[in-house]
Amino acid sequence: NLNPLIAGAIGENLVVNEIKKLSDDYILINNFSLALDTPLYYKKDKSRIHSIQIDHLLISKAGIFILETKNWSRRSINTANFRSPVAQINRSSHALFVLLSRRNVNLKKHVWGANPQIPIRNIVVMINKKPKGQFKHVKIKTLNELKAYIEYFDPIFNDNELNKIYIGLISLT
Repeated sequence: NLNPLIAGAIGENLVVNEIKKLSDDYILINNFSLALDTPLYYKKDKSRIHSIQIDHLLISKAGIFILETKNWSRRSINTANFRSPVAQINRSSHALFVLLSRRNVNLKKHVWGANPQIPIRNIVVMINKKPKGQFKHVKIKTLNELKAYIEYFDPIFNDNELNKIYIGLISLT
């Protein structure tokens, strides 16, 4: 019965505390917000993206993790009264991918002769219960599943490239 803003802040703080358990090879940006001078067209729902707000942007040697935190009750999970966190994270991921592609973060070429793409992984973190089912391009994880899921991915970038990705993201703001 908490106020939704308070519940959200508590949930986001719990996610930050969980991320702090990761090694120092991760860079966390909380409340990554970006207003776009020129809106991006989002073909999936034939709309324009004017801004994005990401609860937690986690930059790692395995790529970028977009984390959207939801501290919802079981009843809230099963109601259609809320904006879909899956739709929200998909829009943010699309915008981030397009903007980073335009930024042309200069990473070391692969031995096959091409610049590697920066993987962007989308996670909705449910503080309590999570809905049944799976969603395309978005993983739904509980707070207890988050750390192991993030650590599952092998590093593909070195320290220098990790820093370039971070600078590329910061330069967007």
